[in-house]
Amino acid sequence: MSEELFVRFARKPFRFDEVEAAARDTDDLGSRVSIVETKELSAEEYDDFIAAPLRDREWLAGKGGYLNKKRQVIAVIAPERQTLYVDPSGSSYGRYVGLRVPTPSCRYPEVQVRLSGRDGNAFAILGHCQRAARKACLPEDEIKAFIAEAKSGDYNHLLTTCMRWFDCV
Repeated sequence: MSEELFVRFARKPFRFDEVEAAARDTDDLGSRVSIVETKELSAEEYDDFIAAPLRDREWLAGKGGYLNKKRQVIAVIAPERQTLYVDPSGSSYGRYVGLRVPTPSCRYPEVQVRLSGRDGNAFAILGHCQRAARKACLPEDEIKAFIAEAKSGDYNHLLTTCMRWFDCV
């Protein structure tokens, strides 16, 4: 089984500092990615890539996108350089360029809660999480602790709490 990676992406970055800024954005938990190819570049080629990520490159053409809820990426490596993750989404340029972030961990990874494509109302989200937790037979005091924590802040705090407690997809 391959290691699960999370990457924070910059969309259509003009400069590398935009990629670095996206990687520092702690409000973004990152995207699950699957490495479908590794592209090894020389240090000079890598530097050329990060200097102009929007330039067309033959080796990116027609790759990327999503498969099974994971972004398909090309890992770009070079000697003494940090690994970049590129999702051209079918294009021939670095449409999405990102850096790896620590894998978020959750308290109950076996409890999967589908939030995407559903009502984004805070109470609806709480209800989805509560039902999933009960279905997984979590103790009632744990469910109450989750709800209390989730309600203790704003909407972003609610979402972050959901992701810290459960596997949200």
